[in-house]
Amino acid sequence: MAILLTLSAGFSAALFRTNMVAAPVLAEKVFGVLSGRVISISASEKKSRLLLDKLDLNSGDTVPDLRQTRITVRKSTDHIKPGMRVRMKVFLLPPSAPAYPGAFDFQRDAFFKRIGAVGYAVSEVEILQETNDQPTFTVFSSALRDFINDYVYAHAPSRTAGFSVAIMTGDRAGLLQDDVEAMRQSGLAHLLAISGLHMGMVGGLIFFLTRLILSFFPALALNYPIKKWAALIAILGLGGYLMVSGGSVSALRAFIMITMVFLAMCFDRTAISMRNLAMAAFFILIFYPESLLSAGFQMSFAAVFCLIAFYERFGQIILVRARQGGLIQRIVFYFAGILLTSLIASFATAPFAVYHFGQFSSLGILANLVAVPIMGLWVMPWTVFSFILLPFFDVAFPLELAAYGIEAILMIAHWTREFPGAYLEIGTVPDEFLYLSTIAVLWSLIWRGKIRFLALFFFLIACFSLFSFKAPDLLIAQSGKLILVRAADQKIYVSTYRSERFERERWRLLYQMQEPARFSDRNSAVKCDEAGCIFKKEGLTAAFSRNLYSLKEDCMRADIVISDIPVSANCIEPELIIDYWDLEKEGTHALYLADRAIERIETVNGIRGRRPWVP
Repeated sequence: MAILLTLSAGFSAALFRTNMVAAPVLAEKVFGVLSGRVISISASEKKSRLLLDKLDLNSGDTVPDLRQTRITVRKSTDHIKPGMRVRMKVFLLPPSAPAYPGAFDFQRDAFFKRIGAVGYAVSEVEILQETNDQPTFTVFSSALRDFINDYVYAHAPSRTAGFSVAIMTGDRAGLLQDDVEAMRQSGLAHLLAISGLHMGMVGGLIFFLTRLILSFFPALALNYPIKKWAALIAILGLGGYLMVSGGSVSALRAFIMITMVFLAMCFDRTAISMRNLAMAAFFILIFYPESLLSAGFQMSFAAVFCLIAFYERFGQIILVRARQGGLIQRIVFYFAGILLTSLIASFATAPFAVYHFGQFSSLGILANLVAVPIMGLWVMPWTVFSFILLPFFDVAFPLELAAYGIEAILMIAHWTREFPGAYLEIGTVPDEFLYLSTIAVLWSLIWRGKIRFLALFFFLIACFSLFSFKAPDLLIAQSGKLILVRAADQKIYVSTYRSERFERERWRLLYQMQEPARFSDRNSAVKCDEAGCIFKKEGLTAAFSRNLYSLKEDCMRADIVISDIPVSANCIEPELIIDYWDLEKEGTHALYLADRAIERIETVNGIRGRRPWVP
């Protein structure tokens, strides 16, 4: 009954959350004058992103009553603050559909954030109202984050300011793209996301400093439970850090976990256990059930689950041996603990990193061995100190001192990724790989007897599933302008470099390739003229018609006809026709060919099904 009740609660939470966030979504591109209240600002060197609510759109087209929209502004927004009401000329578009069947769903992500449209400004941002008549907690926390961001950019060295902002408020827009790639490829990207590492460091520093200060007063230290007082103060400090960090899933999970640790201290209970992790997952999935499918949720809980399972079994033994020796032995055990923790976390998150990002850092363990101590012993203490001084003093030295450590971390990241094989681009893997890998890890850690070795069976099947994965032979973007084909020699060709750049980059990662060749290139497997293109594979002929005049001929000789304009009902010879209406209704199409037949057809909306966020 308890299991059935839990399952019922899960489905009910998902349905309740979906109905709670449901909001109108824009159907097509429109131009107009938009006014709204600024909820948050994410600014980089070249552009800013404004999240607006309380919208008023003056447009010639009939548009739904949108709740929120995200606007990209390429002109200066230094004069804009959260809570202001602004106005600008904009082009609004619906949130992007997945780049191919099974890819990341931006429309789903926007739906649960109540963002009904995205767009870009084509004019200056005009301020209509300076103050907010109805302040909300969201606007207040956004204004606080914006204040901290401005403070950091004004006082920190420009090279490291983006990094400091990322670990203080969670806004990564100010980071250089090359630095982000280096951190990801070296296995250090987790240092940029406010998660368990940052929450643990901040909470630990507040707890340690509070207890240290209280211990200076014998009357307090000898007569009152100052350890429990320090734990409660640390919880308050973590709550403030969560508020300014934006409340991501990983930060929320870490906050719940570490709060339970400190509360356990207050009630003299075991601080870290699987029960605490399960309770953190329970709370998050009840209030944010959509986070279950996110990379942050999966990787965060996978890493902590495996770490708790290991240290529950061997942690006490390691701790006792570390304390038996002198200072040198403790230092050795400290670095050994970092190495072991990085090793466990890397292997725990590897299946999810491969599944979501198509790559794995093979030298991440060694990079973390050097970078994590710098982060914990130098960068975070000075960052916390700057938080403490910020309301009282206008000083720059904490951020300037933290910058030395940040420079070292960035240097390690760039240096690590230069090694041959430092990171492996695996490309897209099948869903079965993630499911079976997850079952294998859970099976091996939950069971206690010899039955746990059955996990090896699930892991081997997961590895074999990688070899069974086959990328599509043809991909046709929803616009019909971008087409990709995989020739018999496995070379990849695309129809254009001019449009659909975002989709083309996602397709490049899917096929794990460098820049693909074009249809018009010499020795191309696709033959083109002014009327269209012809591609042959597996005994089938696919025609890409460019105009009405070529459609008649293509209908007579091709097995597959693809066109970005409507095809008449008289075209009955081809085995398959994909025209404007098919692409408009179902999104990007993926075709799999085998032995003179179309093996299967997948579409974006066919994979997603009937969902509230699917147009």
